[in-house]
Amino acid sequence: MIIIYKTISKGNYLMLLPFLIFISLFLSSCSNQTNASDFPDCFVGTYINQVGDGAENIWNLYKDGNFAGHSSTEEVFNFSGQLGSWVRTGNSEAEIVFLDFSFDDEGVKSNIARVDIDITFKGDNCEEIEGSFELRFFEDDEDPLDIFSDDGEVIKDTFTGSKLLL
Repeated sequence: MIIIYKTISKGNYLMLLPFLIFISLFLSSCSNQTNASDFPDCFVGTYINQVGDGAENIWNLYKDGNFAGHSSTEEVFNFSGQLGSWVRTGNSEAEIVFLDFSFDDEGVKSNIARVDIDITFKGDNCEEIEGSFELRFFEDDEDPLDIFSDDGEVIKDTFTGSKLLL
């Protein structure tokens, strides 16, 4: 703070103070309004699953509701790893939404894919999963955060999988 004070005149510093207070209040009010029960420990972990079309995926569900995944078909179909969020929707169910980038043959981004997943956990330690998903591709004039902005074909499939346990 001393360095900032020395480089900003007193008048400018006083004008900066209300802005800093506003930012502090804004950031403290940016709660995602979730509870620990939204992310049960049983659901958290790494899963390997098989999709009905033959692809395999590795999915990580993190305790804070974040999601990361990789597919065995990333290189074949030119798309990136997947990042997203998940939340509990029932006693043994959750919803996952993730995004990834798709590329053309020259490596240029061609669209953003969005996958909406309904997943069911089975077993005392959630060691088995099954579910279904819908895949959509969003062009530059469409918003992957707004599912209704996509006017393309929806690709649907199912999956089953197992949790990595130590």
